[in-house]
Amino acid sequence: MGKTYVLDRVAADLARGLTHPAIQRLSSLVAAHPTDLDLRRKLAAVHRRVGNRIQAGRWDYLTIGSNADDTRAFERAFPSAMARLRQIRWPQRAGEAATAYARERLAALMAAAHAERPIARTRAALRSQAARLGRGARATRGGADRRARFEPTYQQAFAAIWHRWVVRRPWSALTAAAVAGPLAVVGAVTVVEWIIH
Repeated sequence: MGKTYVLDRVAADLARGLTHPAIQRLSSLVAAHPTDLDLRRKLAAVHRRVGNRIQAGRWDYLTIGSNADDTRAFERAFPSAMARLRQIRWPQRAGEAATAYARERLAALMAAAHAERPIARTRAALRSQAARLGRGARATRGGADRRARFEPTYQQAFAAIWHRWVVRRPWSALTAAAVAGPLAVVGAVTVVEWIIH
């Protein structure tokens, strides 16, 4: 079905007061044409009509005349910039938006989402830690010593597992022992029977 035909059906639905089918039709149009800001604005208007301020703010987020209350409701519902970026479902780069306002808004949102990325923050922290350690370690110790200080030994790994599963959760160790004990006895008896026969 063509875009014009679907928009005519949306107009007919709204004229009869049928907002749910209108929202479904407009949502499918926005999914098919995600960079069409006019379709997003129409979908936001229908959500606003039914009182769904969060969705109205979501689909009107890139429109210059968007309702500030709707935008605040959307931002409260999705406080993370990364979540907001996922919710607006913009498929391309910010520079490909039709209006300057949408381009600026997308660029700011993408920058905020990038700053929130835990991987990016972790990598930056690891790089700075490696740089700090590298400066001091080069002057005093070789690379092997530096690695040895941060690589866990088998004893440390076993101690961590023991602490986690036996000390902090004794019921899990007891359960494992209760299940494994009889199984070990049955296994030993079976092996002995095989050897005898």
